[in-house]
Amino acid sequence: MTVKHWFPLALGVVVALLIPAVTRDNYVIQLLNIAILNAIVVLGLNFATGWVGQINFGQAAFYGLGAYTTGIATKAGLPWITTPFLSMVIVMAVSLVLGLPTLRLRTYYLAMTTIGFGEIVRLIIVHWEPVTGGTSGLRTIPGISVFGISPQGQIQHYYLLIAVLAIAVLVAARIRQSSLGRAMIATKDSEIAAEQSGVDTTRTKLIAFMIGAVYAGLAGCLYASSIRFISPDSFSGTQAILLMTMLIVGGMGSIPGCIIGAVGLTILPEALRFLGQWYLVLYGLGVIAVIVLAPGGLASLAARLPRWVGAR
Repeated sequence: MTVKHWFPLALGVVVALLIPAVTRDNYVIQLLNIAILNAIVVLGLNFATGWVGQINFGQAAFYGLGAYTTGIATKAGLPWITTPFLSMVIVMAVSLVLGLPTLRLRTYYLAMTTIGFGEIVRLIIVHWEPVTGGTSGLRTIPGISVFGISPQGQIQHYYLLIAVLAIAVLVAARIRQSSLGRAMIATKDSEIAAEQSGVDTTRTKLIAFMIGAVYAGLAGCLYASSIRFISPDSFSGTQAILLMTMLIVGGMGSIPGCIIGAVGLTILPEALRFLGQWYLVLYGLGVIAVIVLAPGGLASLAARLPRWVGAR
Protein backbone atom coordinates (compact mmCIF):
# COMPACT_ATOMS: atom_id res chain seq x y z
CA MET A 1 0.00 0.00 0.00
CA THR A 2 1.30 3.46 -0.88
CA VAL A 3 1.42 6.55 1.32
CA LYS A 4 -1.78 7.67 -0.41
CA HIS A 5 -3.52 4.52 0.83
CA TRP A 6 -1.97 4.53 4.30
CA PHE A 7 -2.86 8.14 5.09
CA PRO A 8 -6.64 7.63 5.57
CA LEU A 9 -5.97 4.54 7.66
CA ALA A 10 -3.49 6.41 9.85
CA LEU A 11 -5.94 9.29 10.19
CA GLY A 12 -8.65 6.81 11.15
CA VAL A 13 -6.44 5.32 13.87
CA VAL A 14 -5.71 8.77 15.31
CA VAL A 15 -9.42 9.64 15.36
CA ALA A 16 -10.25 6.27 16.93
CA LEU A 17 -7.69 6.78 19.69
CA LEU A 18 -9.16 10.20 20.50
CA ILE A 19 -12.80 9.06 20.73
CA PRO A 20 -12.65 8.12 24.45
CA ALA A 21 -11.49 11.68 25.14
CA VAL A 22 -14.74 12.95 23.60
CA THR A 23 -17.15 10.52 25.25
CA ARG A 24 -16.85 8.07 28.11
CA ASP A 25 -20.41 6.84 27.81
CA ASN A 26 -20.22 3.06 28.32
CA TYR A 27 -23.01 2.39 25.84
CA VAL A 28 -21.29 4.37 23.08
CA ILE A 29 -17.93 2.71 23.72
CA GLN A 30 -19.49 -0.76 23.78
CA LEU A 31 -21.21 -0.02 20.47
CA LEU A 32 -17.85 1.01 19.02
CA ASN A 33 -16.32 -2.20 20.39
CA ILE A 34 -18.92 -4.23 18.51
CA ALA A 35 -18.24 -2.13 15.38
CA ILE A 36 -14.51 -2.92 15.64
CA LEU A 37 -15.23 -6.64 16.00
CA ASN A 38 -17.52 -6.48 12.97
CA ALA A 39 -14.72 -4.77 11.05
CA ILE A 40 -12.35 -7.66 11.82
CA VAL A 41 -14.97 -10.18 10.64
CA VAL A 42 -15.64 -8.21 7.43
CA LEU A 43 -11.89 -7.96 6.77
CA GLY A 44 -11.88 -11.75 6.87
CA LEU A 45 -14.88 -11.96 4.55
CA ASN A 46 -13.04 -9.71 2.11
CA PHE A 47 -10.43 -12.42 1.43
CA ALA A 48 -12.88 -14.93 -0.06
CA THR A 49 -15.54 -12.55 -1.38
CA GLY A 50 -13.74 -9.28 -2.12
CA TRP A 51 -10.45 -10.64 -3.47
CA VAL A 52 -11.33 -14.12 -4.78
CA GLY A 53 -14.96 -13.50 -5.76
CA GLN A 54 -16.54 -16.35 -3.78
CA ILE A 55 -19.99 -15.57 -2.34
CA ASN A 56 -19.61 -16.65 1.29
CA PHE A 57 -22.51 -16.45 3.72
CA GLY A 58 -20.76 -18.66 6.29
CA GLN A 59 -18.73 -15.92 7.97
CA ALA A 60 -21.26 -15.39 10.78
CA ALA A 61 -21.10 -19.11 11.57
CA PHE A 62 -17.30 -18.95 11.92
CA TYR A 63 -17.75 -15.87 14.11
CA GLY A 64 -20.11 -17.89 16.30
CA LEU A 65 -17.80 -20.91 16.41
CA GLY A 66 -14.98 -18.71 17.70
CA ALA A 67 -17.25 -17.13 20.30
CA TYR A 68 -18.72 -20.40 21.56
CA THR A 69 -15.32 -22.11 21.61
CA THR A 70 -14.04 -19.36 23.89
CA GLY A 71 -17.18 -19.26 26.03
CA ILE A 72 -17.27 -23.02 26.58
CA ALA A 73 -13.50 -23.33 27.12
CA THR A 74 -13.16 -20.49 29.64
CA LYS A 75 -16.26 -21.53 31.59
CA ALA A 76 -14.69 -25.01 31.79
CA GLY A 77 -11.61 -23.46 33.42
CA LEU A 78 -9.21 -23.21 30.49
CA PRO A 79 -6.85 -20.18 30.75
CA TRP A 80 -8.03 -17.35 28.53
CA ILE A 81 -4.67 -16.95 26.81
CA THR A 82 -5.15 -20.32 25.12
CA THR A 83 -8.60 -19.53 23.72
CA PRO A 84 -7.65 -17.25 20.79
CA PHE A 85 -5.42 -20.01 19.42
CA LEU A 86 -8.00 -22.70 20.16
CA SER A 87 -10.75 -20.69 18.45
CA MET A 88 -8.62 -20.03 15.38
CA VAL A 89 -7.50 -23.66 15.09
CA ILE A 90 -11.07 -24.96 15.34
CA VAL A 91 -12.50 -22.56 12.74
CA MET A 92 -9.51 -23.25 10.49
CA ALA A 93 -10.17 -26.99 10.69
CA VAL A 94 -13.90 -26.55 10.06
CA SER A 95 -13.28 -24.19 7.14
CA LEU A 96 -10.86 -26.73 5.64
CA VAL A 97 -13.42 -29.54 5.91
CA LEU A 98 -16.14 -27.29 4.45
CA GLY A 99 -13.94 -25.69 1.82
CA LEU A 100 -12.37 -28.77 0.25
CA PRO A 101 -15.60 -30.04 -1.36
CA THR A 102 -17.52 -26.76 -1.71
CA LEU A 103 -15.01 -24.30 -3.16
CA ARG A 104 -15.14 -26.15 -6.46
CA LEU A 105 -18.69 -24.84 -6.68
CA ARG A 106 -19.29 -21.37 -8.08
CA THR A 107 -21.66 -18.42 -7.77
CA TYR A 108 -25.03 -19.26 -6.25
CA TYR A 109 -24.22 -22.89 -5.46
CA LEU A 110 -21.45 -21.87 -3.08
CA ALA A 111 -23.68 -19.18 -1.57
CA MET A 112 -26.41 -21.74 -0.87
CA THR A 113 -23.90 -24.18 0.59
CA THR A 114 -22.52 -21.61 3.04
CA ILE A 115 -26.06 -20.56 4.00
CA GLY A 116 -26.78 -24.21 4.79
CA PHE A 117 -23.58 -24.47 6.81
CA GLY A 118 -24.55 -21.42 8.85
CA GLU A 119 -27.95 -22.91 9.59
CA ILE A 120 -26.38 -26.21 10.68
CA VAL A 121 -24.10 -24.37 13.11
CA ARG A 122 -27.04 -22.38 14.47
CA LEU A 123 -29.12 -25.53 15.02
CA ILE A 124 -26.25 -27.26 16.82
CA ILE A 125 -25.87 -24.26 19.12
CA VAL A 126 -29.62 -24.12 19.81
CA HIS A 127 -30.10 -27.84 20.48
CA TRP A 128 -26.84 -28.67 22.29
CA GLU A 129 -28.26 -26.91 25.31
CA PRO A 130 -26.20 -28.57 28.10
CA VAL A 131 -23.02 -27.22 26.50
CA THR A 132 -24.06 -24.08 24.60
CA GLY A 133 -26.94 -22.88 26.76
CA GLY A 134 -29.35 -23.25 23.84
CA THR A 135 -31.49 -20.24 22.98
CA SER A 136 -30.62 -18.65 26.35
CA GLY A 137 -26.96 -18.46 25.38
CA LEU A 138 -23.91 -18.44 27.63
CA ARG A 139 -23.74 -15.85 30.40
CA THR A 140 -20.99 -14.59 32.72
CA ILE A 141 -18.24 -15.71 30.37
CA PRO A 142 -14.82 -15.06 31.95
CA GLY A 143 -13.18 -11.93 30.57
CA ILE A 144 -9.84 -11.38 28.88
CA SER A 145 -6.90 -12.20 31.14
CA VAL A 146 -3.25 -12.50 30.12
CA PHE A 147 -0.96 -13.61 32.95
CA GLY A 148 -3.34 -12.09 35.46
CA ILE A 149 -3.63 -8.77 33.61
CA SER A 150 -7.17 -7.91 32.51
CA PRO A 151 -8.60 -4.83 30.76
CA GLN A 152 -10.97 -2.99 33.08
CA GLY A 153 -14.06 -1.31 31.67
CA GLN A 154 -15.21 -0.64 28.13
CA ILE A 155 -12.51 1.94 27.34
CA GLN A 156 -9.61 -0.43 28.02
CA HIS A 157 -11.35 -3.10 25.95
CA TYR A 158 -11.77 -0.48 23.22
CA TYR A 159 -8.04 0.25 23.02
CA LEU A 160 -7.24 -3.47 23.01
CA LEU A 161 -9.66 -4.08 20.14
CA ILE A 162 -8.25 -1.10 18.20
CA ALA A 163 -4.79 -2.70 18.51
CA VAL A 164 -6.10 -6.06 17.26
CA LEU A 165 -7.88 -4.36 14.34
CA ALA A 166 -4.67 -2.53 13.41
CA ILE A 167 -2.76 -5.83 13.35
CA ALA A 168 -5.54 -7.44 11.30
CA VAL A 169 -5.31 -4.59 8.77
CA LEU A 170 -1.51 -4.87 8.54
CA VAL A 171 -1.71 -8.63 7.97
CA ALA A 172 -4.42 -8.20 5.31
CA ALA A 173 -2.39 -5.50 3.54
CA ARG A 174 0.74 -7.66 3.60
CA ILE A 175 -1.14 -10.62 2.14
CA ARG A 176 -2.66 -8.42 -0.56
CA GLN A 177 0.83 -7.32 -1.67
CA SER A 178 2.19 -10.89 -1.67
CA SER A 179 2.15 -13.47 -4.44
CA LEU A 180 -0.84 -15.07 -2.69
CA GLY A 181 -2.72 -11.77 -2.87
CA ARG A 182 -1.95 -11.43 -6.56
CA ALA A 183 -3.15 -15.00 -7.10
CA MET A 184 -6.41 -14.15 -5.33
CA ILE A 185 -7.07 -11.16 -7.59
CA ALA A 186 -6.13 -13.16 -10.68
CA THR A 187 -8.55 -15.91 -9.65
CA LYS A 188 -11.34 -13.38 -9.24
CA ASP A 189 -10.63 -11.74 -12.60
CA SER A 190 -10.54 -15.01 -14.55
CA GLU A 191 -10.01 -18.50 -13.20
CA ILE A 192 -9.12 -19.84 -16.64
CA ALA A 193 -6.50 -17.14 -17.26
CA ALA A 194 -5.12 -17.58 -13.73
CA GLU A 195 -4.76 -21.34 -14.20
CA GLN A 196 -3.00 -20.83 -17.53
CA SER A 197 -0.59 -18.51 -15.70
CA GLY A 198 0.26 -21.28 -13.25
CA VAL A 199 -2.06 -20.30 -10.38
CA ASP A 200 -3.66 -23.19 -8.48
CA THR A 201 -7.07 -21.56 -8.20
CA THR A 202 -8.62 -24.25 -5.99
CA ARG A 203 -5.78 -23.94 -3.49
CA THR A 204 -5.96 -20.14 -3.64
CA LYS A 205 -9.70 -20.13 -2.95
CA LEU A 206 -9.28 -22.57 -0.07
CA ILE A 207 -6.52 -20.52 1.57
CA ALA A 208 -8.55 -17.31 1.24
CA PHE A 209 -11.58 -19.05 2.74
CA MET A 210 -9.52 -20.36 5.67
CA ILE A 211 -7.83 -17.02 6.37
CA GLY A 212 -11.23 -15.34 6.44
CA ALA A 213 -12.50 -17.97 8.88
CA VAL A 214 -9.50 -17.38 11.16
CA TYR A 215 -10.28 -13.65 11.25
CA ALA A 216 -13.88 -14.45 12.22
CA GLY A 217 -12.77 -16.97 14.84
CA LEU A 218 -10.44 -14.46 16.49
CA ALA A 219 -13.17 -11.81 16.47
CA GLY A 220 -15.59 -14.32 17.99
CA CYS A 221 -13.14 -15.07 20.78
CA LEU A 222 -12.79 -11.37 21.58
CA TYR A 223 -16.55 -10.83 21.33
CA ALA A 224 -17.29 -13.55 23.89
CA SER A 225 -14.64 -12.29 26.29
CA SER A 226 -15.51 -8.60 25.90
CA ILE A 227 -19.32 -8.74 25.93
CA ARG A 228 -19.30 -11.82 28.22
CA PHE A 229 -22.63 -13.02 26.86
CA ILE A 230 -23.35 -14.84 23.61
CA SER A 231 -26.50 -16.29 22.06
CA PRO A 232 -27.42 -17.89 18.71
CA ASP A 233 -29.13 -14.68 17.56
CA SER A 234 -25.76 -12.90 17.40
CA PHE A 235 -24.52 -15.30 14.70
CA SER A 236 -27.69 -16.04 12.71
CA GLY A 237 -28.39 -15.90 8.99
CA THR A 238 -29.47 -12.29 9.47
CA GLN A 239 -26.00 -11.48 10.79
CA ALA A 240 -24.44 -13.26 7.80
CA ILE A 241 -26.43 -11.04 5.42
CA LEU A 242 -25.50 -7.95 7.43
CA LEU A 243 -21.79 -8.79 7.22
CA MET A 244 -22.07 -9.19 3.44
CA THR A 245 -23.94 -5.87 3.25
CA MET A 246 -21.17 -4.18 5.26
CA LEU A 247 -18.61 -5.46 2.74
CA ILE A 248 -20.63 -4.33 -0.28
CA VAL A 249 -21.49 -0.91 1.15
CA GLY A 250 -17.92 -0.28 2.32
CA GLY A 251 -16.35 -1.49 -0.90
CA MET A 252 -15.53 -5.05 -1.89
CA GLY A 253 -11.80 -5.60 -2.18
CA SER A 254 -10.96 -2.46 -0.20
CA ILE A 255 -9.37 -2.71 3.25
CA PRO A 256 -10.51 0.79 4.30
CA GLY A 257 -13.91 -0.05 2.82
CA CYS A 258 -14.27 -3.05 5.13
CA ILE A 259 -13.77 -0.79 8.14
CA ILE A 260 -16.01 1.99 6.82
CA GLY A 261 -18.83 -0.41 6.01
CA ALA A 262 -18.62 -2.32 9.29
CA VAL A 263 -18.42 0.74 11.52
CA GLY A 264 -21.02 2.70 9.56
CA LEU A 265 -23.65 -0.05 9.45
CA THR A 266 -23.09 -0.92 13.11
CA ILE A 267 -23.52 2.65 14.36
CA LEU A 268 -26.14 3.95 11.89
CA PRO A 269 -29.11 1.89 13.20
CA GLU A 270 -28.49 3.18 16.72
CA ALA A 271 -28.06 6.76 15.49
CA LEU A 272 -31.43 6.54 13.71
CA ARG A 273 -33.24 4.81 16.57
CA PHE A 274 -35.00 8.06 17.55
CA LEU A 275 -37.10 7.72 14.38
CA GLY A 276 -38.85 4.66 15.78
CA GLN A 277 -39.78 2.02 13.19
CA TRP A 278 -39.10 4.52 10.42
CA TYR A 279 -35.37 4.15 11.00
CA LEU A 280 -35.54 0.77 9.20
CA VAL A 281 -36.94 2.46 6.10
CA LEU A 282 -34.28 5.18 6.09
CA TYR A 283 -31.55 2.64 6.82
CA GLY A 284 -32.67 0.45 3.91
CA LEU A 285 -32.94 3.38 1.52
CA GLY A 286 -29.44 4.51 2.49
CA VAL A 287 -27.97 1.08 1.78
CA ILE A 288 -29.78 0.87 -1.58
CA ALA A 289 -28.59 4.38 -2.51
CA VAL A 290 -24.96 3.47 -1.87
CA ILE A 291 -25.22 0.24 -3.87
CA VAL A 292 -26.87 2.02 -6.83
CA LEU A 293 -24.92 5.30 -6.83
CA ALA A 294 -21.54 3.95 -5.73
CA PRO A 295 -21.13 0.35 -6.95
CA GLY A 296 -17.57 0.43 -5.64
CA GLY A 297 -18.82 1.23 -2.14
CA LEU A 298 -18.15 4.14 0.16
CA ALA A 299 -14.41 3.59 -0.17
CA SER A 300 -14.63 4.47 -3.87
CA LEU A 301 -16.37 7.74 -2.99
CA ALA A 302 -13.63 8.55 -0.48
CA ALA A 303 -11.00 7.84 -3.15
CA ARG A 304 -12.71 10.17 -5.62
CA LEU A 305 -13.23 13.00 -3.13
CA PRO A 306 -9.75 14.58 -3.57
CA ARG A 307 -10.27 14.68 -7.37
CA TRP A 308 -13.67 16.33 -6.93
CA VAL A 309 -12.17 18.92 -4.60
CA GLY A 310 -9.27 19.53 -6.99
CA ALA A 311 -11.65 19.95 -9.92
CA ARG A 312 -13.43 22.74 -8.08
